[in-house]
Order: sequence, then structure tokens, then C-alpha cells
Amino acid sequence: MAKKRAPLSPFTVIGELLLVGGLAVFGYILWQPWYTSTVVAAAQSEIAGEISDQWAKETDESADPQDTAVITDPNLVPAAEVPGYGETFGVLYVPAFGGTYANQIATGTRGDVLDDSARGIGYYEGSAAPGAAGNFAVAAHRSGPLTTPFHNIDFLKVGDPVFVETKEGWYTYRFRSAEYVLPDTRDVLNTFPRVAETGQTPSERILTFTTCNPKTFGWDERMIAYSVFESFTPRAAGVPAELAELNPNLVTANGGKVSENGDRA
Repeated sequence: MAKKRAPLSPFTVIGELLLVGGLAVFGYILWQPWYTSTVVAAAQSEIAGEISDQWAKETDESADPQDTAVITDPNLVPAAEVPGYGETFGVLYVPAFGGTYANQIATGTRGDVLDDSARGIGYYEGSAAPGAAGNFAVAAHRSGPLTTPFHNIDFLKVGDPVFVETKEGWYTYRFRSAEYVLPDTRDVLNTFPRVAETGQTPSERILTFTTCNPKTFGWDERMIAYSVFESFTPRAAGVPAELAELNPNLVTANGGKVSENGDRA
């Protein structure tokens, strides 16, 4: 006669459930950064190339192909067109985040934009457009299950280039400084960050990144990174030479064109 099996102890069941749960959590901890830094990042880079190629094809054929001068005078820089909520209008390139880093920028900062692996970076509605005087402000996750565009924001060093591509061309900024603030600190979005609004017409062109801190699943603070406008490269000029050195796919997407301070294909 078969020996009757003793019933499982509640402590045994609880122990096994805790073990399975622990393995699941450990597996997720390993999977999540790999997924966002490899799979999502690769998809974003591919989409960026497609968008750049599309903008190159849509460039006004009447534009003077010889008009390839890089513009450094802020008063001559065209402001980018910003579309309605949820629509993509730009691509961000930050070499400090990786040589092939590219991520879409869409209008709006709610979860449906920031959590979308096909977008991920949200433009604060009401802030300045790329190239316009004032504060062009964007937000993105630093950690999360699907998108982490600003995960390496702490890698930025003074003078690092930041490029924003739109259908008009490429806006080049230089990283200047960073700070940590409480989540309810809103004046980082002011026309001139951290300075009380005066109602006067702004003259500076600032790019502001906002994200959460600490780096891994933290919401106690916000990390803010500021960059200042340097130049504008018209689409007819081709990819900015500094960016082309790091992302040759963009050169291919734009018909082999590189701006005048670089070699033309």
C-alpha cells in the first residue's frame, strides 16, 4: 500500500512562493535595462533614420541648394514648427548618451507620450520651440519598464554637444550645467530657468531636460540639465559635421550630405 503523502506545510508553500517571486523580480531587474538600452534604443535609432530620410525628401525643391551656411546669429535662426499633442516633430541626438543615440520628441508630457517606446521624450507645451528665443523644455524617463531616454543624463559634461533635428534642419546646443530640485519646482520651465518671469521678450535660447532622480526607480527629486544654443544647420546643408562623425547612418539618410564644416559625399 502506497504511503500517504504528508500535506504541505503552509510555511513550505509560502517559502516556495517567495522563492519564485524573488526569481521573477531578479529576472525583471536584469531584463528591463537590457530591453530599454538595447531593443528600444535600436528601434528608436532606426526610426530616427527613417524620419530624417523622410524630411530630406520633403525639403522644398525650390530651396537654394547653395544656401548651406551654418547660422550662428540667433536672430536669423528659424523656429521649428511644433504640432498638436502627441505628434512627433523632432529627434534628439546626444553623443554623451551613446554614439548612435537618437530619440523622438513629441508634443506633450503625459504618460501616453513618455511611456511610448516609439516616442519617449515629451515637449512641454507652452515652452519655446526649438530655435525660438526662450526655454525649449522637454521631459523623459530616467528609469522605467519601456522608455529611459534620459537614463545617462548624468554622463553630460560641460561643452558636450546636443543636437535637435526637425524638418527645418539641425539645432546645435552645448551642455552648460545641471541641478537637482524638488518635484514641485516649476520655475525650471520659466522663459529663463529659475528666474522670475518679467514679461520681457527673451533673448537667450535655452534647452532644458527634466527627469526623475535617483537614477533607478526614483521620484524623490528631479534632475535638470541646461544647454545653450550654438548654431543652426539648414537641411540643405546636410548633417552637422560633428554629428556625422558619430552617426554615419544620418549621412546616408540625407543623401550623403554633410554640412560645410565637414566633407561632402
